[in-house]
Amino acid sequence: MAIVRTIHGDVDPATLGVVNAHDHLIRVGAGEVYIDPDHLLDDEDKAVEEAGYFVEASKRFAPSATVVDMCPASSGRGVLKLKRVVDRVPDLQVIQATGFHQQKVYLEWRQSWVNQYTVNEIADLLIADIVEGVDAGDYMGPLVKRTDVRAGVIKWATAYGKITDWEVKTGKAVAIASKETGAPVNTHVTAGTCGPEQARFLIEQGVAPEKIAIGHIQRNWDPWIQEQITKLGAYVELDGTNRIKYVPDNARVNLIKVLGEKGYGKQILLGTDSGKASYQKAYGSVSGVDYDPAVFCPRLIDDEGFDPDYVQDLLVNNAATFFAFEPLAG
Repeated sequence: MAIVRTIHGDVDPATLGVVNAHDHLIRVGAGEVYIDPDHLLDDEDKAVEEAGYFVEASKRFAPSATVVDMCPASSGRGVLKLKRVVDRVPDLQVIQATGFHQQKVYLEWRQSWVNQYTVNEIADLLIADIVEGVDAGDYMGPLVKRTDVRAGVIKWATAYGKITDWEVKTGKAVAIASKETGAPVNTHVTAGTCGPEQARFLIEQGVAPEKIAIGHIQRNWDPWIQEQITKLGAYVELDGTNRIKYVPDNARVNLIKVLGEKGYGKQILLGTDSGKASYQKAYGSVSGVDYDPAVFCPRLIDDEGFDPDYVQDLLVNNAATFFAFEPLAG
């Protein structure tokens, strides 16, 4: 039977409710925070507040809500803190990621364990996150202390306009972990580049297309690019709402309209990727993790004339399908 692996165990996909397919509630440190301290999200009270806004806004569409926390290995995961947050927010579930961010956030990557280990050894560590439990120290080593929090999705990320040798290695390990466990792969593209290339790479490595979602790909606002991914059978994950510094949201509205008209509406996931303090309401922003159910999707229905059933797919049904898997191990 297909399950979704959440921070509190395996659940029926039908219980997820509204899903934010890519976001961040807790990040306790590591390279991304070193590069930009705005990425630090270590306040449990504020995470509870932010998640509460999301659950409340989701009630228009479903009785519960799920955040996919896309902080991967050695990137600031604080799974025990995150578990305590979930315990305090009624009707909230969280899916924890394993896998990797792009090379540059690992700072002195030459000495990283990715460089020192073989692809199979790296894959074994990702698999252990999924079937045994995420390391309490986030693989920052040298000791590994397994928690009872198991990962339910695998992240893979690539650089701007290229896939580095380091990222090819992590991508091969991610593919092995997905094939061995059944867990889906949700990616990060940098500034909208390498989306179709990511999908083709993972498929060539043997990952089933329906287990792949290419994330942040809305940063390339050309619907043709999205279609190159969906034609392969993979998903596109569209996030970054209310980021006026990039482009207004009407571009995202257009992407969703065009993809729906072409028959790809069930291959779209929505997220907000509000992974900075300055992007979250609890830290003072005017928008946050709740933006899709609170603002964007009501806009689609009330002002843009979208079919409510299509919007329900975008928020609820597509994610329930994508994040579900038959556990092949563990």
